[in-house]
Amino acid sequence: MYKVITLAITTFIISFSPVLGDQKGETITIIGEPLDPACYITMGSKGIDHKACAEACNKAGQSLAILANDGSLFFAIVGAPGTSPDSMLAPFIGTKVKVTGRVFESGGSKAMIVEKVEPTK
Repeated sequence: MYKVITLAITTFIISFSPVLGDQKGETITIIGEPLDPACYITMGSKGIDHKACAEACNKAGQSLAILANDGSLFFAIVGAPGTSPDSMLAPFIGTKVKVTGRVFESGGSKAMIVEKVEPTK
């Protein structure tokens, strides 16, 4: 099941490639939680109680997303080939953080090239 979900999300992320080449994206800052989008979308799993599972899924190749306080879900995407969209988010899985990055939207879905992650106070 996770392979199917991972494939679907990967296909979704790849669909943003033309957008990244054509637009600069708007830089915004949000407060939210890095999480495993597969478990969140299919089961509503989030927070500290789901941290170990989300970390395991991320280590197995599942890309992360950021669930903003307003309920918006931003998929983490790469800004340059060969970079990981998750490198700055993974240490904060299951906790609230302040995330700054460039946002792109297509077909009602949102993605963010993460530029900065800070713990909330």
